[in-house]
Amino acid sequence: MTEITGPKNVVFLVLDSLRKDRLSAYNDDIEFTANLGALADDAVVFDDAVTQAPWTLPSHASMFTGRYPWEHGTTHARSYFDGSHETFISEFADAGYDTAAITSNIWITPHKGMTDDFDFVENFLGTADNTISQRLSKLSTKLYDSLGTLPKRVIGRQLDRAFRLFGVDDSCKSEETVAAVESYLDAQPADDPFFCYVNLMEPHEPYHPPAEYLDTHGVGDTADIPQRQKDLFTMDDPDFDALRRIYNASVDYTDDLVGRITDSLAANGVADDTVVVVLSDHGQALGEDDGLFGHQFTTIDPVIETVLFVDHPDLAGTRHDQLFELRRLHELVPYYAGLAPEPDEIFADTARGGCQFPENFTGFIPSDAWDEYYRKHRYLIRDGITVRKSVSEHGDARYQALDRETGAAVALPDTLRAAIDDIDAGADSTAEGGPPDAAASEADEEIQQRLEALGYR
Repeated sequence: MTEITGPKNVVFLVLDSLRKDRLSAYNDDIEFTANLGALADDAVVFDDAVTQAPWTLPSHASMFTGRYPWEHGTTHARSYFDGSHETFISEFADAGYDTAAITSNIWITPHKGMTDDFDFVENFLGTADNTISQRLSKLSTKLYDSLGTLPKRVIGRQLDRAFRLFGVDDSCKSEETVAAVESYLDAQPADDPFFCYVNLMEPHEPYHPPAEYLDTHGVGDTADIPQRQKDLFTMDDPDFDALRRIYNASVDYTDDLVGRITDSLAANGVADDTVVVVLSDHGQALGEDDGLFGHQFTTIDPVIETVLFVDHPDLAGTRHDQLFELRRLHELVPYYAGLAPEPDEIFADTARGGCQFPENFTGFIPSDAWDEYYRKHRYLIRDGITVRKSVSEHGDARYQALDRETGAAVALPDTLRAAIDDIDAGADSTAEGGPPDAAASEADEEIQQRLEALGYR
């Protein structure tokens, strides 16, 4: 890596649920990501980046802290970040940066403990964004997390029915998010460095891109397109071909939204002093493996292999094909900003990740499919092989080993089996989510509605 100078502004742009194979930077057949492609042309592109968790909250916690999910403890079983581990955002605050988080993603809010290090937070929660609401939300989350599986299933299903009855706004608030970014950049003093975290939700279900994008990608009737995780279990015959088209339309729309952000950087005269980090926190399953949809119940390659490139004003475009764990962004982003020395051995011989037993929409899993979907997942990549381990609630483990180049099943080497087993052998079980102390409180209604709108409980 080249010696760089700072301080540089940083836009940390997370395109939620974006698959690598839907960007021209990774797939020459894609023709609808011109803005992202232009950024990638002059960027440091990571061809083999891997997330540490297949859903937003633990993935972000790993990126922000540099720790694995079983170390920071933010997972299905404890769906909030307790702040016990320092995030790299604090390095920017300590260096005098103005730090901002602009996101409609309910997991990245004060209510989930993920934004404590930011000076400014816009999460579009309106009157729900207040100290009392934040405290109630954290208390209700602890209460919910302390319940057993059966009560969670019952409560989750009833909440879903209630929110459908009241007609929840299920937009991703993409226009509002970009408008807030533009306003933030317009108001930013010219000489004050900034770190701006942005999360665009368009590639995440539910999919409602504008009509012009639907027309471009041949999306007509949307009645049979799965829009939420529960549709995997409640739709009789999901149209996965149409799902892939509407997903492409959402990515196409996302690309134009990114173009507005980069145009705003240029219009405000800060493009030449700003590092733009573009990534996905995880990908998305779109009908693979006999009808998988979403990212809650699977760790297949399109879910755990992620987008990552860095457009840096001081660096020429280059590509890295070495294995990279997203958690190392904890060290790499301050370096790119000129705040920290170049980290040692940034690339990995082994990538690890996983998630706990899912809790969102488990109330819709048919009883005969329960053991198939209610499982703990671990994955490990080494020596050109991806190993997956899934464990039932009864402790029964399954293993899968695939050649990364061909996708073919291979014999599981004893060394890799031992390595993936060591993940849990060395994990602190209390850190990854035993039942926390609970305090009774009613969840804030707006927070719960937004969770439902994004396809969660």
